Amino acid sequence: MRREIVVGFDGSPQSRTAVEWAARECGTSRAELTVCHVWDGPHAEREAAITGQVRRLAGRTLIEGVELAERLLPGWAVRSIMARGSPGPELVSLSRAAEMLVVGCRGLGGVAGLLLGSVSAHVATRALCPVLAVRQADPASPPSPGNVVVGVDGSACSAAALRFALGHARLHRLPVHVIHARKDTSPQPGWEVERWLAETVASLSGDHSGVAVTAGAVSQLPLPALLARSRQARLLVVGSRGLGCVRARVLGSVSQELLHRASCPVAVVKQHD
Repeated sequence: MRREIVVGFDGSPQSRTAVEWAARECGTSRAELTVCHVWDGPHAEREAAITGQVRRLAGRTLIEGVELAERLLPGWAVRSIMARGSPGPELVSLSRAAEMLVVGCRGLGGVAGLLLGSVSAHVATRALCPVLAVRQADPASPPSPGNVVVGVDGSACSAAALRFALGHARLHRLPVHVIHARKDTSPQPGWEVERWLAETVASLSGDHSGVAVTAGAVSQLPLPALLARSRQARLLVVGSRGLGCVRARVLGSVSQELLHRASCPVAVVKQHD
């Protein structure tokens, strides 16, 4: 079965970091790598010359991204795609056959700026595969040590996020910390939440032997709880949306806030039927 990781590239420092992360994932998982650059330009026929200039610039940008990936993966066959249109929908269309979509959280402005914050938010909510959003400024820096932190709330989406976190941690030999954040006013007794959390972890960790897993419930709103733990994490994983049986919202608007405010890369995972 063909496995592919797609990374969006626009020439910005954030997108260079995205290529670095995607290359590292491919090198570890042995998946194929596709570098995609989405461009747009004047649509009127009378401006065909300008459109041609923009297209040539887009081609050079794509070549830059591919060459960066090839330097990170010597001897690897890197696939390239140049698409014209709106970046969000074009990247989402590529997610249909991808194992993971990697994007930068912010990019350049104007016609050349294709991976803006709104694009990462768009693909995180609509992509058909997990989306990994990175924002580190220095693509040459090694990933910071730490664990994989995953937020759960009892929904099917957060169960998918936990499965992804466990798989990523096993692949990269990292520990996992599972966190369930809830308001102090939660009607569910603390011991019942702890039991549910332990049962959830046990039900999904059987296929990921060797991964060190810790779990805990905190009496705190999900967003500040996850933001605080992102400072020491290698990766933060959440579901794209949902409201679980214990009434702690970790998903939806929280995942959008985490994309822009977390101190580490964020993976957003969607549950599929």
